[in-house]
This record gives sequence, structure tokens and C-alpha cells, in this order.
Amino acid sequence: MTQTAVDPTIQDLDEYGYPTRPDAQRKLRNTVVHTSRRLLLGGISLALRGVGAYLKLRALGQARPPLSPQTFHPKRILVIRVDLIGDLVMSMTVVRQLKRTYPEAEIDLLAIPSSASIVRGDPDITQLLTYDPNIWRRPKALLQTRNWREAQALRQQMRERDYDLAVSVSGPWASILSVLSRAPRRVGFGAEGYPGFMTESVPGRHWAEGERKHEVDYCMELLHACGAALDQESRVPTLHITPKSEQEVADLLQAEGIDPQKPLVACQVSSHNGYAKRWPIPYWARLIERLVNEDGMNVILTGAPKDQPLIEAVLKRTHAHMYNFAGKTNLPQLAALLKHADIVISGDSGPMHIAAAVGSELIAIHGPTDPQMSGPVSPHATVLRSDIWCSPCYFAKGPANCRFHTTQCMKDISPEQVHSAVLSKLEGARTRTQESSQSLQGGNA
Repeated sequence: MTQTAVDPTIQDLDEYGYPTRPDAQRKLRNTVVHTSRRLLLGGISLALRGVGAYLKLRALGQARPPLSPQTFHPKRILVIRVDLIGDLVMSMTVVRQLKRTYPEAEIDLLAIPSSASIVRGDPDITQLLTYDPNIWRRPKALLQTRNWREAQALRQQMRERDYDLAVSVSGPWASILSVLSRAPRRVGFGAEGYPGFMTESVPGRHWAEGERKHEVDYCMELLHACGAALDQESRVPTLHITPKSEQEVADLLQAEGIDPQKPLVACQVSSHNGYAKRWPIPYWARLIERLVNEDGMNVILTGAPKDQPLIEAVLKRTHAHMYNFAGKTNLPQLAALLKHADIVISGDSGPMHIAAAVGSELIAIHGPTDPQMSGPVSPHATVLRSDIWCSPCYFAKGPANCRFHTTQCMKDISPEQVHSAVLSKLEGARTRTQESSQSLQGGNA
């Protein structure tokens, strides 16, 4: 039996599956780590502002044609999104519409290695580049020669592609990488990078104070600056699933002996960007017990190998028979699995956005995060949340953890509410199937 690494954020859990209050030693450690990071990033910021000033001076007097299909004819475009899986999935709207606007151009995507495979094999992406700039967050990273070699290799790879346009979708690292690409035209939110880094600087920034704008709408602003034609349909992220992944999932379901005649419900118990995004463990157990024992459904638990402790905690609380798929699928297979499921239930997580992008019937449980800013963009999604005074409280600054150490916003969403939503979605799907069948029969009459 192979051992899996235990995520430090899920040790010392209370009865709901949330970490206990940090002791003095843990608080001191967190303070030291955060202070060292701020000092390092402050020094980097000062140096890069000097680079930006140089770029701005060099660009003075240069004439640039407007970015539009009539005046701009790029051969290669680089889209940069070095963030978590959910952010990358939503950023596929940029790839899709750039390809639609500039069909002759090759579109490359730069993403972090842990997220990139979710879009591998996508027909709109010519080359998928990977790099994780987060390695530079610790001061000791400056002393490791391997880090410098990897950065130089990426720089060389980008320059060999000879990009005409680089799109910095979010954050200062994306703006830095766009400059390293040497693309003569660079589009991004100027306030998120450094002065002078963007040749087409879009006003504003992600999640400005008091602004409740969805991530895909920020993508739409960047696309508008790139000359793309937009409509409501272009706002919905989509993922491509390869026939290979679909067949692998079909083989896996068959090998597990899952009855194809029963409704299949996929449950994503964990969330990797803050424990407060997780629905309580005993709630999962109560819900699954009803779905399996009362409703006769198949339930599968999805996740990564490091999610095993949380999943084991759910398994211990119920006698219902379910299928543990954590660690058994890679990201492309997970996308195919979620598409195959009749219902997907998840907190605000990467798999939630994957499910939305493949058109799954989705129940998204939100607590600290605002669905108007980061919820699923899909006509098949139902969002459940409690409207308590302190929720939403998360604005993309660090992990989504509860400042009161209660996570009451998630506890207020009962298993009965989620169970009712599952039954309602299944009934709606049956009705649509019957109506479609009747329509076909009428057309053939």
C-alpha cells in the first residue's frame, strides 16, 4: 500500500474537518514567513520599476497600429496565466476568442505545471509552455542555480517563438513574463504589473476595492483591448476533452464495477486554496448516505492523492458504499469523469470550474467566496450559499481561511438543502430528455 503525503492544512482537524486555532508557535512561524516574503517581493518590485521606466522611455515616439483584425496580423500570440486550475480554466475564454479573432495566428499558452495538463491537447493551443514563478517567493530561491537555469530556458523558448503579442491575464508575474517574451505588443492590466511593462495598458485591476466583477469579465476587458469581437456566448469558458481521456474514464468506471443504470454523482470534498471553501465532513457523510442508501445512486469521491485524509474522514462517518477516485485520475481524465457524471457537487474549487466548463450539471457550495466574482459560469450550475453578515469575506489575498475560525457560512448550508438540489436537477434532466424524445418523435411522424 502506497503512502500519500499529508497536507499540513488538514492536520489537527475539528469535528467539521476544519483546522483548529493556531497556537503561538504556528502564529510566529506564519509571521516570519510572510515578513520575509514581503521583503523579498519589495526588493524585486523596486528593481522592476526601474526596468519599466526604461521600457517606457524606449517606447516614446513609436507608432503602433491599433490591435484589430483590420490593422494587426499576428503570426504568434502568447497567453500567460500562471495561476491555479480554476483561474486557468476561466482564462480559456481568452484563448478561444483570440483564435476566433485572429484565426491565422498560432496561440500559445503559458501556465504553471500543476495546472497546464487540463488544457493539453486543446485544438486552439499550438504550444503549451509551463513555468512556476512561485519558486521565487522564498529568499533562498535566489541562491539556487536550478531556478536560474529554468528561467533562462523559458526565456529562450519564448524568444524562439518570436511572439507578436503577449497577453498578461492576471498578476505581476504574468506581466514580467510578457516582457521576457520580447513580444512588441503586450496587453494587460497596468496596475497589476509594473509601469511601462504593458504597451496596451488596460485600466483597473483584478478585484479592486469595492468591485464585484467576475473573473471572466476581466478576461473580456483584455480581449476587447486585443481587438476581439465579443458576445454573451464568448463569456462562457469551455474545455476540450480528448477521445483518449473519455475512453480511459469509461474503462475505469467499468473496472470499478459501477452500474451505468444508476445516476452517477461526483463529489469534490476538498479545496486546495483555503480550508474555508470546504463543506463540513459530517455534512458530506450525511448527504452521501442518503444518495446511496435512500436514492440508490452511485457516488464517487474525486480529488488528488493529498486529499486522502479528508476523504478517509468522510468514509469513516458513513456505512454507505461509495467509490474513492482520489489520485486515480489525471486532470484530463478528471474533466472527462466530471462530464460523464449526472451531477457534480463541489465547493469553490478547480474541479468546480472544470465541471462548469465541460457542461456538467453542477451544484456549487459557496461560503467565503463571492459567486459573482468567482462562481461557475454555466447555465447548468446551481449555486448554494448562506447570506450571513461576514460572507463573502475572501478577495484573493492568500488562502480562503476563516478569520473567526468557525466557517459558519459553510455550516449553514445543510445536507438537506444539497440533497433537494440534487433531486431537482435529476428531475429537470429527465424532463428535458423526455421533451427532446417527444420532439424527435413528432418530427419523424
